[in-house]
Amino acid sequence: MSDASNLSLTSKVVRDPGVVEAEIDHEVVAINIETGNCYGLNPVGSRIWNLIAAPVSVGDVCARLVSEYQVQQSACEQQVLSLLEELRAEGLISTVPEK
Repeated sequence: MSDASNLSLTSKVVRDPGVVEAEIDHEVVAINIETGNCYGLNPVGSRIWNLIAAPVSVGDVCARLVSEYQVQQSACEQQVLSLLEELRAEGLISTVPEK
């Protein structure tokens, strides 16, 4: 499971394998089977969800979003970190230990 420290741009994250997801009108709904927690993601949140299908650093997710959307780097980083912290608190994603 993930540690209690805050995520940073160098943190690697990945979707938890115990999560079931469905896409409805370009938005993802993710459900943690163990807890029953359900989380709906808007289109940008859904894009982030798709980017973390395999382990990836938060910084790489932000770089990808900055190239795809008209968003400033600092605003993107802040919002991505906030969303990923929420998803981690809900048990939907995990951090990957540094090697």
